[in-house]
Amino acid sequence: MDSSSGTSNNSSSGKNSSGLQALQKQHEEQTRKIEKLKSQIDSVKLDLEKKMKEPSGDKKEVFKSLSDKYNSLREEYNALLAEKSRE
Repeated sequence: MDSSSGTSNNSSSGKNSSGLQALQKQHEEQTRKIEKLKSQIDSVKLDLEKKMKEPSGDKKEVFKSLSDKYNSLREEYNALLAEKSRE
């Protein structure tokens, strides 16, 4: 009986060991997946923050550029009107 229970123990410990290894592997895969998702979330968060800042900064640049162009054209227009009214 001792030899059969010894074989049984080896068999059950082998099952426990392989089961434990499978659980450990599953845990490691889940941990890697979580870290990958966390990294992706951080990346997307940074992209969103950049995009939220860019448009307003971009709009300011475009507005300033258009304002400068408008002022330049208005000055040129007024100068031409002044010349025309002199003639």
